[in-house]
Amino acid sequence: SGREEVETLDDVRGQFALAAGAPDQALRIFDALRAAKPGRCEYIRDFGIAAARTGDARALDALREAAPRCASWQSGQMLGVVLAQMRRWDESEAAFASSLRQSPGNATTLNNRAFARIEQARNDDALADLQAALRVAPADRRIINNIDLVEGARGNAPRRRRGADDDRVWASRLTLAAKGALRAGRTDLARAMLAEAVETNPYHASESTALLEGLAVMARGAQ
Repeated sequence: SGREEVETLDDVRGQFALAAGAPDQALRIFDALRAAKPGRCEYIRDFGIAAARTGDARALDALREAAPRCASWQSGQMLGVVLAQMRRWDESEAAFASSLRQSPGNATTLNNRAFARIEQARNDDALADLQAALRVAPADRRIINNIDLVEGARGNAPRRRRGADDDRVWASRLTLAAKGALRAGRTDLARAMLAEAVETNPYHASESTALLEGLAVMARGAQ
């Protein structure tokens, strides 16, 4: 019927909006579809994915409702992200594990689980996830950034890559690693990396300089 054709077209439009990075548009489409067909699990699931990507508080209920019946790897990993943001770590781990059962070795899921593990100071577990993700997606900047962050927390400075890290990239990597070091209380390592970042790229060093100044204030306060 004409109504079914319109519904199918709206579903396609919603899927395209999700794939194209337009979650606000997808949210509106799937919100209307799930209202018209409240029992359709796929509409609830895809509404939940769009809601999670836009920070809509309805994401958790939608993703959890869809999980037993029509979960996809995308909805599973988004549920993991939402639960991690709420610091519900055990439930988040279970959601990421479910996602990885559907799409083993998925770089997006591994990277997001790694970041949740960084938040828990589970740095060795996070690094294992990130190394696995990098093998699948070696050019993904988010994964590379998180490796620098977690290595800093583990007490390791990054290594500059010849031909790949110009001064600006290298300074950014040093700053990320310094943030990781600060998370783990490694202030001396963080201070050294931040100083190198400022020296390497002084014209774009506002964040590095601010972190250094913060460390200096903390040091003076501890005297």
